[in-house]
Amino acid sequence: MKNTIYVVVIVLCLLIAIGIFIKTQSGGPTGVDSIKRGEMLWMMCNNPACKANYQIDKKDYYTEIQESMKASPVLAGTPAIVCQTCNEESIFRAVKCPNCEHMFFYGNPADFDDRCPECKFSKIEDDRKKRREARGG
Repeated sequence: MKNTIYVVVIVLCLLIAIGIFIKTQSGGPTGVDSIKRGEMLWMMCNNPACKANYQIDKKDYYTEIQESMKASPVLAGTPAIVCQTCNEESIFRAVKCPNCEHMFFYGNPADFDDRCPECKFSKIEDDRKKRREARGG
């Protein structure tokens, strides 16, 4: 009798695990396919002769990054993509500071990725502070 109960519990656990696995695996598009069109990202050219900056769709940006990484999978970090102005692989994601409008490259390993080097504002930090305050902390 005791062994029958163990077998039933094990079978139920396996059925629940299989159900959870199937439910989470059939959840629709993932990765780049899950990004909706319309959100724009700032880009800035690192080529000293160009220095262009413009916006591109977030989905287009991640599609290009994904293709670059497939072509050169051993690269460390986010690869450059082709600049629309100078046609060199020299464009990187950038931030236009909402506080002072200074343009700078996105990503700072020692701080928030969007910390402005001019005015020190970070929207990520500001949003986190607002959420903490809303929770009463």
